[in-house]
Amino acid sequence: MTLERFGFTPTETKVYESLLRLGPSTGYAVAKDVRLARANVYQALDGLVREGAARKSATIPARYSAVGPEPLVLLLGRRFTRNLRELEESLRTLEARAPDDLTGACDGIADPAALLAHAADCARSATAELLVVGGPSANGLAGDLMAARQRGVSVRALWLGEPAPADVALRPVDAPALAAYWGGEPLVLVADRRRAVCGVFAGEGGTAGIATASSGIVPFLRHLLRRELAAGAAPHG
Repeated sequence: MTLERFGFTPTETKVYESLLRLGPSTGYAVAKDVRLARANVYQALDGLVREGAARKSATIPARYSAVGPEPLVLLLGRRFTRNLRELEESLRTLEARAPDDLTGACDGIADPAALLAHAADCARSATAELLVVGGPSANGLAGDLMAARQRGVSVRALWLGEPAPADVALRPVDAPALAAYWGGEPLVLVADRRRAVCGVFAGEGGTAGIATASSGIVPFLRHLLRRELAAGAAPHG
């Protein structure tokens, strides 16, 4: 079993294993050990540090060290327990709603055009806040994001991979890593804490998603989006 099962990319897994073997090392030494491009290795190292799986020294050049297997397992265990608890609370809230409160609350989405159409409609409905995580397959939303900003909406958007619209944060992620973690290329929007669209462009595997205004689902998706956006990425455009 590898770290990929717990949300890490294949490159992050290789780099973590290299740090365990080498001990405290520079990014250059790790790149040489795993035989990958230095840019990809530094991206993976930053991801490991951000997720608590590695530490970065304040020296120049910076040296990275792996968090030991035992504390890492404890960290992942606490994180997944917390996420499961939050999911349980959200689902219990949903279950407690009266049936008429959920009528029409979720619309299934089964093709790329419909996913983009629902996402565009969600973006156009925003009046105060719009949170977005997407990728190149959602570049058609660029105009809707710009229009939202122009009407005073607070737009926070993260793109996983290039090309990406201007004025969004960019986190370079390759297609295999997205497929391993998300099952495809994700697209998630939450508008004004009241509407959400969540789906995955999965290529030949098909596209699947939902559009919802459920008060039991939207807050949970917003919480996950805020955490993803807080992880940070380089500004783009």
